[in-house]
Amino acid sequence: MDIGFVFIVVSLVASAIAFISFARYIKQQDNSIYKFARITLVIETILITVAISILTYYFLTRDFNVEYVASYSDRNLPLTYTLSAIWGGASGSLLLWAWLLSLFMTGIAIRERKDRLTGYALSILLSVNMFFLLMLVFISNPFERLSFTPVDGNGLNPLLQNPGMLFHPPTLFVGYAGLTVPFAFALAGLLAGSELWVFRVRKWTLFSWLFVGLGIWFGGWWSYSVLGWGGYWAWDPVENSSLVPWLIATALLHSIMLQESRRGMKLWNILLSIGTFETVILGTFLTRSGIISSVHAFGEQGVGPVFTSYLLIMLVASLGILWHRIDQVKSMNVVTSATGKESSFLLNNLLFVLMALTVVWGTLFPMINEAVTHTKMSVGPGFYNVISPWVLTLLSILMGVCIILKWGTTSTEEIIRKLKYPLTPAVAAIPAMYFMGIREPGALAGFAISAFVIAIHLEDYLIDAKDYAQKKGIEMLRSMGHLFLVRRRRYGGYIVHLSMIILLIGIVGTTFYKTTYSTTLKPGEPTEIGDYTFTYDNLSVSNITMGTEYKIDFLVKNGNSNEKFTAGMTHDAKLDSNVVNVGVLSSLYQDIYVIPEAVDNESVSVTVNYNPLISFVWYGFGVTVIGVVVGLLPKRLGGGEKLEQS
Repeated sequence: MDIGFVFIVVSLVASAIAFISFARYIKQQDNSIYKFARITLVIETILITVAISILTYYFLTRDFNVEYVASYSDRNLPLTYTLSAIWGGASGSLLLWAWLLSLFMTGIAIRERKDRLTGYALSILLSVNMFFLLMLVFISNPFERLSFTPVDGNGLNPLLQNPGMLFHPPTLFVGYAGLTVPFAFALAGLLAGSELWVFRVRKWTLFSWLFVGLGIWFGGWWSYSVLGWGGYWAWDPVENSSLVPWLIATALLHSIMLQESRRGMKLWNILLSIGTFETVILGTFLTRSGIISSVHAFGEQGVGPVFTSYLLIMLVASLGILWHRIDQVKSMNVVTSATGKESSFLLNNLLFVLMALTVVWGTLFPMINEAVTHTKMSVGPGFYNVISPWVLTLLSILMGVCIILKWGTTSTEEIIRKLKYPLTPAVAAIPAMYFMGIREPGALAGFAISAFVIAIHLEDYLIDAKDYAQKKGIEMLRSMGHLFLVRRRRYGGYIVHLSMIILLIGIVGTTFYKTTYSTTLKPGEPTEIGDYTFTYDNLSVSNITMGTEYKIDFLVKNGNSNEKFTAGMTHDAKLDSNVVNVGVLSSLYQDIYVIPEAVDNESVSVTVNYNPLISFVWYGFGVTVIGVVVGLLPKRLGGGEKLEQS
């Protein structure tokens, strides 16, 4: 029996002891029991940390007697990608998730208040962690050894040997593990009869939401850079499986504010917390069951049915607890006016959930259809694009309108007064863009909405800063800086809103103005492709550890601008397959994206995409990170003043 497996087994035992201890604490309210449970939890975290460290050691030392190491690495795999191979398969990713969840539990045990609510939450989290550990012990053991030692391993899928895959899975798993926290606290609130759970989960949820978003962002960048799709999103089932919990968690972050401030949407928040967790498990099932075919899915025999059973058991158990305690989640009727902030939050939530349900249905329907009719079918981007543009448009408008609305109701006169100036740049943008050659109605609407939302956020911030300066008797610039720290939760949210608008600009540009050309270039012969002149300049062929690498140098000319960049492909000798190395010439306003299709000394066949404003997609989520960090800054940075909750 491998020592790494022993540590997993012992960590499972420690988890069970901690679970029982927290359950005893809940009944007896004995601080010594809580202390023992917390120590046991820390020990469990240490044990599983040692286990994942041992697996890392096996990869680094090329111990191919371990089946998992032999399956996902080889002697020629660079050190960087040897580390990423740890989560290259189902077993390693489950171990990573169990470890990350242990870290979250330890953080909660150390930082959160010692009471029944925390005790219940940790018990629920430990039950989830034990499920993953049981999977590792009985079904998906990453320390399983072979009866012989291969000379070399199978290696890692060449498509996964990319910097994006160093960050995409870990960030996604951090988010997945963290989104278990609001689920656990929501059920804990029901079991403990406490509404305080909603005040405990905001930062945990925001942090986890950010990491799921980062995982999606890294995945999109990897797809764009490696797969040669020509874009960052293809409504692939695995992409969808990460998008759904992010959408529901976004709704939860907004509706939490209604419960914090107005004691409303109590039942809705619990349902959203359950939905977030269930869709995380659903996504895990989809990527590990082998039920779907995707370059970033990995199935393992026996995993799918277990995840399906667990998903259903947890759903029934969660709804059973909710039904049993339904009397304590009666909310105040806070939505009393169509012109109140509450109404905008409710509509916001409905749109996010509608989009999430659409994605779930589009992802699952082909599988359901095949199971019933035994015929294969696929759901393409057209299905999602029927509803997604409308949802995105309405959500973008809401981001602006909600800023000017007050809790309760807002007078028509005040709405008109606050909309007057932000609407000016939005209206002015339409003819300006029209004369610049932007004629598509959807593009004009998207850019006009973007101008409106940016203007209304800026106006609100300047009005607040002016009022604050008068109240404190300080200069405007000083007021702007101080106010930003005092109300960092509010303005961190504003930054996140603006990041979504930057993302919207990128989506509009690539959706309406992307152009694609396919052609064949001959060495030294300039060829016009759209507005640019391409020249196939040079081909270099070199032998590398994995096979043969072809590098193609291109010259690109537009007016007085001359650029040189490289694309190519790599032939993997072990897998006898070609991996495209996309060439990208980036600028703020447009990417020139070249996909080699075939190459030799006589010619190169390429597909060229011009992707306007796609850089805004990457920059947008970078701004999101800034907004979340601002929102999570410690209270002491606010100068001791009370934080706004709006």
